[in-house]
Formats: sequence, structure tokens, C-alpha cells
Amino acid sequence: MMLSEEQKKRAAMVIGSSASDCDVSMALQATHSPVRTLCEVAETLHYMNANGIEKISHRKALMKAGRKALNVLGDM
Repeated sequence: MMLSEEQKKRAAMVIGSSASDCDVSMALQATHSPVRTLCEVAETLHYMNANGIEKISHRKALMKAGRKALNVLGDM
């Protein structure tokens, strides 16, 4: 999967924030836009894997947002 430049910029922005900011902003996004959140979680994790970026706290925040987004979709 190749990410566009815009997707790479967004991923870099997400992982460039603090882990706390990432957690809060992604959780809010999951509530209002679950499909977009799932895409962004997948893209950001892919970007992190492709570039060897660990940031465990960010990964946990992304996974938490992904689970929340799936729950929101399941409740619709």
C-alpha cells in the first residue's frame, strides 16, 4: 500500500504530537467520523511500520481509537 503525500503528512502530524494529544484527538474523531478514523489509524500504523517508528504510546492510542471507531460503527 502506497500512501499519498497528504496521507504521509497527516501520519507525520499524528505521530509528531504528544501521545496524550494523539489519544484525545483520535478518540474524538472516532466518535464523529469512525470510517475516517479507521482509515487514518491504518495509514498511520502503516507509515510507522514502513519507517521503523516505534512510539509504543502512539500505537496504543491509535489502536484504542480504532477499537472505539469499530464500536461506533457497530452501534449504528
